[in-house]
Amino acid sequence: NTKPAIAKLADRIASWFVSILLTIAAIVAWYWYRVDPTQWLEITVATLVVSCPCALSLATPTAITAASGQLARIGLLPKRAHALETLAHTTDFVFDKTGTLTEGKIELNDIILHTDAYDREQALTVAASLESRSEHPISKAILSSNSSALLSVENLQHSTGFGIKGSIDNTEWFIGNEEFICRHSSFPTHKDNNGSRIFLATQQQVVATFILSDRIRSEAGALIEQLKSQHKQTCLMTGDNISSAQSISQQLGIEHCLANLKPEDKLSQVKKLQQQGAVVAMTGDGVNDAPVLAGADLSIAMGKGTRLAAATADMILISNDIEHIYHGYQIATKTLHIIKQNLSWALFYNITAIPAAALGYVEPWMAAIGMSTSSLVVVINALRLNRIKF
Repeated sequence: NTKPAIAKLADRIASWFVSILLTIAAIVAWYWYRVDPTQWLEITVATLVVSCPCALSLATPTAITAASGQLARIGLLPKRAHALETLAHTTDFVFDKTGTLTEGKIELNDIILHTDAYDREQALTVAASLESRSEHPISKAILSSNSSALLSVENLQHSTGFGIKGSIDNTEWFIGNEEFICRHSSFPTHKDNNGSRIFLATQQQVVATFILSDRIRSEAGALIEQLKSQHKQTCLMTGDNISSAQSISQQLGIEHCLANLKPEDKLSQVKKLQQQGAVVAMTGDGVNDAPVLAGADLSIAMGKGTRLAAATADMILISNDIEHIYHGYQIATKTLHIIKQNLSWALFYNITAIPAAALGYVEPWMAAIGMSTSSLVVVINALRLNRIKF
């Protein structure tokens, strides 16, 4: 039901073209009827037949159809009409960390207790009970590590990008990042800057620190290297702590790194880039990424991410192989190049063929062959997209 901007432009040109062509045909008929009544009909028919507005209208959809086939092969699904065109013009590629540049298979490495009132198993059970209704990868890691029966939680409240609070046996518990815990409890003097971490606390004290880890995707390094080879800016935006974010950025060679960001902070940073003239593509997978995905020029959701992220995004990476984002960029740029070739050919053909027919140099049968050939050239040129191999 929707079309890219370049397709709408081609359709407008084609509609003008038809009106102009009919006017030209009327003038040609009038002229030749006065000059040579025996030829006026044949020349008028040749003028109408030799023209090819269909080549103009086919220029874009044939290329987009071929490109869609290629995108399907690599598991990159465009949801909105502008996606392919915007991807080709993207200058800045922004990535979330967890589940995007990393595998999203978070593992619980350690539990550091800050009180003798609870043991490790009790702290883990409370944490798992609070996290039981969350889709976040951290929640899944905590739940998979817990072997005890979950506790009943009342008044459960989620603060997106911060943490969760709820009551268990008349005790109010909090689990989340440092900022969230500092709002509700006194923070521990012991901190561990290695890896990602979240905290479990009551109103009186922080009970435990959960140390988490996540492996970098094997294809992430190749993606960043390829984007940089095309002079694209790369940026990591994450709600995780700065040490973890910088470690990932250094390993992958990402130029800019922003950490400890709330969802609205990510959106603010993207808008700042846009104000500087950047065309921003944002890739993420979580609920926390929904606002920034909606605000970016192009949003790409990981196929295994949350439904909200997928609903907000312009493209979905069904394959979850993030190197295919670069392959999608290659397809998009090649598609725009072919569309421009098709439009140029269609315009050149019509500008050359119509005057020749109007002057009586093209017979109707020749005009029919020329018109068909013009359309075939456009289609065959678009099919060159199928030759792209990865």
